[in-house]
Amino acid sequence: MEKFVAIVFDTEEAAYKGADAMRDLHRNGELAVYAAGIITKDSEGEISVKSSADEGPIGTAFGMLLGAMVGVLAGPVAVASGAAVAGSAAAASAAAGGMAAGGLTGGVFGAYRDLWVSGMDLTILDQVGTELLPGKSCIVASVDEVWTTPLDARMKDAGGTIFRKLRADAVDDELAAEMDAYDRELDDLADELDAADAAAEAAIKEKVATAKAKMKEAGEKISRRADEMDAEFDARLDAIDEQIANANDRMKAKFEKRKAEIVADRDRRAKALDDALKASDAAIVKASSDTALS
Repeated sequence: MEKFVAIVFDTEEAAYKGADAMRDLHRNGELAVYAAGIITKDSEGEISVKSSADEGPIGTAFGMLLGAMVGVLAGPVAVASGAAVAGSAAAASAAAGGMAAGGLTGGVFGAYRDLWVSGMDLTILDQVGTELLPGKSCIVASVDEVWTTPLDARMKDAGGTIFRKLRADAVDDELAAEMDAYDRELDDLADELDAADAAAEAAIKEKVATAKAKMKEAGEKISRRADEMDAEFDARLDAIDEQIANANDRMKAKFEKRKAEIVADRDRRAKALDDALKASDAAIVKASSDTALS
C-alpha cells in the first residue's frame, strides 16, 4: 500500500547511501518509489532539505510536503524558506502567503495544512522529531511496498531507523463535504425566500448570490483537484508498471494486484468528485430559477 516512510540516519553520508539502496530496490522491482528527499539537522539544530525529487505531479506535491515538514520541525521562521529549499515554487508561495496573511502563526498553520493535504499526520512527524537529533539526516519518501522486509533489511544494513505512515487522502472528502454544505445552504435560502415578504426578498437574494458564488468557487477547486488527481494517479501507475516489468514472478503478481487496487481507488475518487460537481451545477441552476420566479 502507498505510504510515507521516514528513515533516520546518524550522518548525512549514511542517508545518501540509504537513498542509493532505496533506488536499488526500486530498480529491482521490490519497492515503488514515487518521490523521495533528504532532510538534515546540523550541529546548530537547523533543519534543511538537502535533496528532493521535484519533477512531475507527484514530485511537486512532495516538494510541498518536505517544505511543510521543515517548517513544522524547525519552527515558524523556516516554513517559507524550507519550502523554497525543497524546490517547489508552489510550496514556497503557499508558505509565504500564509505568513503574509497571518504572520508567523499563519505560516505554521499553512504548513500543518500542507501536511494534512499530503496525507501525513503528526504521529510520524513526532517520531522523526524525536529521533532527528543534531547531526542526523532523514530520508523521507512516498512509496508503495507490497512487502516490508526488503526495505527493512536494506535500511537496517545502512544504519537507518524506519518509521511508516499509510497515506490518508482526506482532501477529496473535504471538497465534497464543502459542496454538500453549500447545496443545503441554497435549499434553506430557497425555502426562506418562498416565505419572505417583499421587504426581505432583496437581502435573501443577495445571500443566494453569495452562496452561488461560493459554490462556483468550490466547483472550480473540485475541477482542479480532479485534474491534479488524474496526473498523480498516472504517475503512480507508471511507477507500478515499472515494478511489474522488473519484479520476479512472485513480486510481479503482488504489484499487479496493487495496480488493480490503485485503478479502483482512482475510479472511486474520480466518481465522487464528478458527482459533487454535477450536484453543484444542478444546485446553481435551481437557485437561479428560484430567484428568478420570486
